[in-house]
Amino acid sequence: MSLLVHAYVRGPADEMVFLDGPAGSDLAGPTTARTSIYGSPCVVALGARMLPTLATQDVYAETPAELDALEADCALLLDNLGYVSASVGRDPSFVAQHVRNIATAIARARKAGGAVVIW
Repeated sequence: MSLLVHAYVRGPADEMVFLDGPAGSDLAGPTTARTSIYGSPCVVALGARMLPTLATQDVYAETPAELDALEADCALLLDNLGYVSASVGRDPSFVAQHVRNIATAIARARKAGGAVVIW
């Protein structure tokens, strides 16, 4: 199974209408990344706020403040990529690609006045 990230807007019946990106841009990692990367002790120790919650629940960033917090978490992981990848035992390019997919979804959501879900 995969952990997915989607930018979306709300439709007329309050349903989530996904804003598609390029193929593969919806991948946030394997399901195990919930705990092995995003909820890992090193990510928590860095001070990430939203991504660690993936260990126990899906993440919905639906307000500008939540999008800001999620974007800050992505920047934090990318700024500390060597430390994070070594700590979680994953190649830096693997971690970076999935975090960049989340950051790209945030940018897509902001452009459309929408939100992001990681599930």
